[in-house]
Amino acid sequence: MNKFKIVLIAFFMVMISFFLSNCKKEKINLSPNTKVQFSNDSILFDTIFTTVGSTTKRFKIYNTLNQKIKISTIWLEQGTNSMFRINVDGSSGTVFQNVEIEAKDSLFVFVEVTIDPNNANSPLVVEDKIKVLINGNTQQVVLNAWGQDAYFHVSEIIETNTTWANDKPHVIYNYCALDSSYTLNIPSGTQIFCHNNATLLIYKSSLNCNGIVGNPVLFQQDRLEDYLLSPPDSVAGQWRGIRFFEAKNSSLNHVYIRNALIGIQIDTAKQGDFVNLNAVQIHNSSYAGILTQGANLTAVNCLFGNAGNYSAFISIGGNVNFNHCTFGNYWDSQRNSPLFAFKNYYKDANENINYRPFSSASFSNSIFYGNNDTEFVLDTLSSDIVGVSSPNVSFSNCLIKSEDIDESFPVFNGVYYNITPDFVSPSTWDFSLSSGSFAKGKVNGNSVSVDIEGNTRNNPASLGCYE
Repeated sequence: MNKFKIVLIAFFMVMISFFLSNCKKEKINLSPNTKVQFSNDSILFDTIFTTVGSTTKRFKIYNTLNQKIKISTIWLEQGTNSMFRINVDGSSGTVFQNVEIEAKDSLFVFVEVTIDPNNANSPLVVEDKIKVLINGNTQQVVLNAWGQDAYFHVSEIIETNTTWANDKPHVIYNYCALDSSYTLNIPSGTQIFCHNNATLLIYKSSLNCNGIVGNPVLFQQDRLEDYLLSPPDSVAGQWRGIRFFEAKNSSLNHVYIRNALIGIQIDTAKQGDFVNLNAVQIHNSSYAGILTQGANLTAVNCLFGNAGNYSAFISIGGNVNFNHCTFGNYWDSQRNSPLFAFKNYYKDANENINYRPFSSASFSNSIFYGNNDTEFVLDTLSSDIVGVSSPNVSFSNCLIKSEDIDESFPVFNGVYYNITPDFVSPSTWDFSLSSGSFAKGKVNGNSVSVDIEGNTRNNPASLGCYE
């Protein structure tokens, strides 16, 4: 047999083998008993604001058989009228036909939803179904989304005295800025939801949040459904925070702030004007619960909780007064900073030291405690520097955790060191005091009459914001 015939026979054998292999591979299961399996038989989107697209959720359709299957149709039951959007194996649409899945294989279905505005003030439920038809059998995955209408503030500048309604939520995109000399009033029960990096900016103006016990003003992120692996309240830094710049007299009563980069930032106070905080709670800030830079501030019965760096950073001057406040930080990841820092100078771009003394800074009846060994740092220019007097700050009747502190320093008066206050559950943001807490009954002298929850204080009262 010559060489050409050998090559020709070999070629035909390969082609026949390839053809037979493909014939076997292309055999499709047509049994009327054939069904697919789903990784989830229902998909839930919890509280999606109207007109705001949700995150993408997904599920898998499995072929558990040893043969290829062909799904006749995959479709959204409500078709083009649906508020849901689906993508099947990389293709978007409402109807998908003749979708094949190889033996022991699967494909992804991605789902999103946008709730249309309906001017309703109460939550609503939107439902649809993804239908799957294979070999005469129809199966389904149920889609549910809770939605709600809201007031939207998108890169908004407020240039008049304004009172926000509390009949439905407010959603801030990019920023909402209150221009100089105006006042924004926010009544009790108002819920403000802030998109990624959004800021409420109070510029040379006044903010009054009028929350009450049991019905606070709430600031948080606008993402309320779970992340892939985490619930939304476990993720800090989802929005920028509330920022005051040269603020006029402002008052925040019973305000709850969570999951910001910096919960409250107060810069460059105007002479004689104060930001007054009463029963304010700040939780789960990625950088700091409160940051002041030359602020005039009073804080009573306030809780500055878990943060990635500082529960409070009080710096470069102003007039600050904290009474019956709890500074507590049990951040669940590594934290290299103390929960509380106080600083009366800064370095400029040329590394020159600029002294910014406080006209007054007092901290009384408060708790500074967390899960680091040193949670309290005074970074102040000492009195032996020419022209610099002792820092004008005092800590009276406080409980402080620190391994590096000079107890003889005259700024400390009646301070307890490194004694656990026995918070109930700080990892879950509960900084109330256990029944046997050392902090109970340790206030000497005058105290505020109620605590952060409106409970009458004992005599003698407890340290911190909780009685």
